[in-house]
Amino acid sequence: MSFPKARASAGAVTTALWLGAGLLLAAGLGFGNSSGFDPGSRHVACPQPREVAAADGWTTEVSCVPGAIPSRDLRGPARLLFGLTLDLNRADARALEVLPRIGPRRAAAIVRAREQAEFTSVEDLVRVRGIGPKTLEGLAGWVGVGGTR
Repeated sequence: MSFPKARASAGAVTTALWLGAGLLLAAGLGFGNSSGFDPGSRHVACPQPREVAAADGWTTEVSCVPGAIPSRDLRGPARLLFGLTLDLNRADARALEVLPRIGPRRAAAIVRAREQAEFTSVEDLVRVRGIGPKTLEGLAGWVGVGGTR
């Protein structure tokens, strides 16, 4: 599976469009339930997705064959397509922008807050201006910290 390379000039709009198309595809392949896409679920057809190729720090090609080729964990928004979370301490601002209710300003604020002190839990996001309980609730299942899925 290959993902289009995001160009800096295309910005977050193009990335969001591609992610949206991928989420629609994911929902059609059984990632979610009858009420819609479930970001915490994992597709059984690819239980261990691994990165084959990347560009600009994001996964652009994925293998579902464990151990077949040297590879690494998925990076960037590709993680969301396989029911994995974005790590708040590792995701760049562009990747954070694809999250619900997170635009360029909030993504930059998350990165600034992380530079001051790493997040120890998802709930630490409330220390970022503009993120309250409602936004935090909307991010459940989309983000994690450290080794969380």
